[in-house]
Amino acid sequence: MMDTGSAPTDEIVSRYGVRVMGMKLFLDGETYIDGENLDKDAYYARIEKVGNFDTNPPLVWDIRKRYEVFKREGVRDVVGIHVSSAMSRLIDTCRNASNMVNGLDVHIIDTRNLSAGAYLVVEKIVELLHYGRSYEQVVPLVPEIRSSVHFQISLSTLNYLVKNKRIGRAQGLMGNLLRMRPILGIDDDGFLIPLAKVRGKEKVVDRIAEGAVQFLRDRPYNLKIYMVSGLDKNRRQVEAVFDAFKDKAAGAGIDLTSARIIRNRIWPTVANLSGPETYGFAVYGEERPIE
Repeated sequence: MMDTGSAPTDEIVSRYGVRVMGMKLFLDGETYIDGENLDKDAYYARIEKVGNFDTNPPLVWDIRKRYEVFKREGVRDVVGIHVSSAMSRLIDTCRNASNMVNGLDVHIIDTRNLSAGAYLVVEKIVELLHYGRSYEQVVPLVPEIRSSVHFQISLSTLNYLVKNKRIGRAQGLMGNLLRMRPILGIDDDGFLIPLAKVRGKEKVVDRIAEGAVQFLRDRPYNLKIYMVSGLDKNRRQVEAVFDAFKDKAAGAGIDLTSARIIRNRIWPTVANLSGPETYGFAVYGEERPIE
């Protein structure tokens, strides 16, 4: 099981049967469950007019009900792989809920990442489990899987993060950014951190593309690129990053021929935190094959 903060795709649901837990969205006094009674199109059609917004994990009782459904279906072991505990209370809530259900073993893994970055951690773990690895065999590999991901986020404003108290270790970027655009990343503990502050959209594109190439220089195995964007104009921006990334990768001798490319719209769970005018570029590469 994964959550909407980890940018699930239709493929991971259909191919591996992964269950998705929707986070709670608050929009001007109304409560929704991401992916259940509010889809992405409906969310983006109204979010720019919303004054008050927030994202929270489901209540412990709601998660308990999900676990009880698994138990009634005959499931005895559940692996929950979730968005960074540094940015959400979801993992703690899942652990509390698991203690309320007897006869069901719930194993929780912290991706220590967000959105597309978290997804790449989830997908690798799911692949290993699907192709025969036991949970006990996978757990020692999790730190290496996490370190195989590099996620960068471009924001037009920090207001959403500040308002929702998710600014994390990017606190130093607060203040008057003028025309500067911050690029954020995720540190080893799963906190948002500032990577750069550059002037102009073109320089943002170049800096993100270069950062991704530098990360993959010595990581030639099982390459994946996951692009996410909020508003329509952000889709064009992240595609510009991808074009620049391909050119730089070719110059650095990085072979993208067999790389898996994923595109998705940012789930409302994350857009409520980062703001709708956001895009992210995540890459995955292994120093040695993780099998």
